[in-house]
Amino acid sequence: MPTPDISILIATYDRLEPLEQTLRSVLAQRNTLDLGFEIIVVDNHPTVSARDVVRHIAGQAPFPVRYLQDTRRNMSTLRNTGIAAARGTYVAFIDDDEVADPGWTDALVSALRRTRADIAVGPRLAVFADGRAPAYDPQGRFFARDLQLPADAELRLLNDLGKPMMGLGTGNSIFVAATCFAAAEPFSLAFGDAGGEDQELFCRLYREGRRLIWVPDARVTETVLPHRTAIAYRLLRTRREAQHYVTIHLENTERKRLVFAILTAKGLIQTVVGATLAALTFEFASQRRIRFRLILANGLGKLSWRRPVGYIKEQGEGSALDPARAGGSCIP
Repeated sequence: MPTPDISILIATYDRLEPLEQTLRSVLAQRNTLDLGFEIIVVDNHPTVSARDVVRHIAGQAPFPVRYLQDTRRNMSTLRNTGIAAARGTYVAFIDDDEVADPGWTDALVSALRRTRADIAVGPRLAVFADGRAPAYDPQGRFFARDLQLPADAELRLLNDLGKPMMGLGTGNSIFVAATCFAAAEPFSLAFGDAGGEDQELFCRLYREGRRLIWVPDARVTETVLPHRTAIAYRLLRTRREAQHYVTIHLENTERKRLVFAILTAKGLIQTVVGATLAALTFEFASQRRIRFRLILANGLGKLSWRRPVGYIKEQGEGSALDPARAGGSCIP
């Protein structure tokens, strides 16, 4: 087979209908650049539940659609498996609950060619399966990623002290394989068991001198299921993201003792202030307000970073691979 220009990687776990929608959106790309495509699906479900869906789509596709199975419970392992199989000059990632706009690949590849950057990232919009955003976030901002930057804006991921400046996930991203994936295992296995592996990769590549740019026209849309808008779920995710933030910050700074002291103090302050204000405003009983509980969750995450939350069980699943959709949020 001819070498493709772009390999599109999808890690999946028991999401058959959303996965089919994701695959069909990739097949529907305008491809005005006349790129050569391949799709690689890495199935993490032990019953190979996605195999028939992938085979069905492959029979309709004008380019290779490849199915791999890897049942190891580590998101980094799945992504590394896909990267090892990829043959494209560019490697793009889309999650199995996202649908790409028709101009998605054109926008990403055009931006890389135009700027000669190593990585490009686009917006992730959100629609809600039950038709509405939660009352505590009526605009749905918690569930979307839109940096609202101009096209080709360079992204600064770390400050001079190694502090992560923004959160990025690999869903809706593209990498130049030669400059970003030279290592045998690009995604850190230490992070894959508890999420945050995508944010760690972005920060590590940035520290190594890779250039990242923003592509506002490369849009995907994620369908948010109702249980993911539950307050308990949101707070648990926030605590886990704060843990990732601390770990990645300490990895990227040369002044580890100072940073550790600052983060510990900040965690203590956020815990006390968040709990106090949530109690005084009766927020613990509210279904419309979570501001102070988010501060509390951030503080608890900073203080408990050595004991990561790990996988978050999804509704209807016995054992979910939640980090596949972690989103890479960054907690200041």
